[in-house]
Amino acid sequence: MAGPARAAVLPTDLEAKIGADYQPVDADERAIWRGLERIEAGIRSSPQRLIAPDLDAYTRRVVERLIGRPAPDLRIYVVRDASFNASMFPTGVLIVNTGLLVRARNEAQFAAVLGHEVGHYLRRHSLDRYRDLRQKGAMAELTSAIAHGSFGMESWNLVSQAIVKSFFKFSRDQESEADGFGIMLMTRAGYSPRAASAMCKQLIDERRASAAVRDKHYFDDANSTLSTHPSTERRIADLADTADFLAGRGELPGGDHRDEWVAVMRPYQAMLLREQIYLNDPGASLYLLENLARDGWTGLLRFDEGEVYRLRNANGDDLKAAAAYAAATGLADAPPEAWRAHGYALLKAGSQAEAHDALNRYLAMKPDAADAGMIRFMLSSEHATHAASGRLVVIPGASWKRLPASVRQSRWEEVWTWSGAQVDRATVVDGLPDGKAIVFQEKSADQQVPAFHAGMTAQDLASMLEVSYRINGVTTFDFESYVPVDFAGGPGLRLRYNYASGIGFRKKGNCVLLVADKKLYAMKLEGLANRFDSVAPEFDRLVAGAQLRR
Repeated sequence: MAGPARAAVLPTDLEAKIGADYQPVDADERAIWRGLERIEAGIRSSPQRLIAPDLDAYTRRVVERLIGRPAPDLRIYVVRDASFNASMFPTGVLIVNTGLLVRARNEAQFAAVLGHEVGHYLRRHSLDRYRDLRQKGAMAELTSAIAHGSFGMESWNLVSQAIVKSFFKFSRDQESEADGFGIMLMTRAGYSPRAASAMCKQLIDERRASAAVRDKHYFDDANSTLSTHPSTERRIADLADTADFLAGRGELPGGDHRDEWVAVMRPYQAMLLREQIYLNDPGASLYLLENLARDGWTGLLRFDEGEVYRLRNANGDDLKAAAAYAAATGLADAPPEAWRAHGYALLKAGSQAEAHDALNRYLAMKPDAADAGMIRFMLSSEHATHAASGRLVVIPGASWKRLPASVRQSRWEEVWTWSGAQVDRATVVDGLPDGKAIVFQEKSADQQVPAFHAGMTAQDLASMLEVSYRINGVTTFDFESYVPVDFAGGPGLRLRYNYASGIGFRKKGNCVLLVADKKLYAMKLEGLANRFDSVAPEFDRLVAGAQLRR
């Protein structure tokens, strides 16, 4: 059937099943309330949570505009997770991933996603889902464990993820209902309902772009018989047809409220883009940048375009990266990091005087940057790679315990621990050859760690390390410092950093690297932040005693 009649679920067919100040009414609901309150406590104190009162307040305004009333019991948590997602607990908790914020182009698209999640909430889908799981016995043990706290911190992340993922795996009918209900809320709130299909189309186009760059055929998981979502193409058509249906009833007028969105997101855009780009999925990242640039290229977008090419490092990408960095510095709003990247690109091209000018410009704009000391050292000395190479000899004392090699450990690595594998790990990388990755990775993986190359700058080495964490699920990663260091008899680089693993742990890292005779030698300590300082001196002694022997 043509036209609006093809829409899967029409907004006029739906009513809210939950009103304001809703409270659990039976034993089932009270059980899940206790479990989800435990999860919420973990999210509230998680290092992965982005503390941003202005984003919380803005999100609240959008939700209250959608539902047409104040929502004093709504709790909002913006979580640093580069994947596109949002979810709403029946207890009134709304979780918004930063991966959603970076992909929406206006407030209407943001409202489309929130409206969908509010639709699940107001139609009581999660409670229906819980009862179904409880009948199958799959949820009862997990909910009981969370409600009574009968698990250790080491299993917190696995348990909470299992609950949330199982709990919010809705049926196809529920997904269609949430789409229809969300569009109804958008229309009543004065948003253009066509933003919903536009947002969905952007996601499918991004995934296709990602697959195309990797020479892979795009497969829509929603087409699987095991998927709970309608096929993406059908979903886009349904969303568009529903918007057409509303247009036929004269209910369509509405705006995208782009100006409000841009103003709120501007202070966070650099961070949001970095989370995506350092996943090193070049097809997806380039699509995202080009989509955002439909409203005009900025210095930040051009800089990040250069970062995508630099991290990918395919044939000709060095020239593409250099051109993007040069274009960024030609714009008035270029971030300081664009000048740093431009300087390193000029160094690689042999333009030393211009490179020094660009790097000095960066230092003037950001004198307290984490890598300022490293750049000043490089500018003030003849910096060269170490010519000699051999076997990296590290002799741990009796208190260090060597861990058995894992299936994901490369043949150039050894791993040791001081206090236990769950507390700290010291990794030794002995002579990684040119063209190999610093960590083990599947060749078919969508996201790849940049391969080591002998001509890498300090910036490239730091990026390689950061990507190795990000593609393994780490989204909160920040360098404390880059400093020159004498390592194994040569001029090395020391990187100190902080990161979060899952929702329950803060961690720290300390890595020293040396490039010698086209090989990489490295030692890395990583561990729980609250125990890190006790083992760091022992690691420093290992580093001080490391030698290259032929």
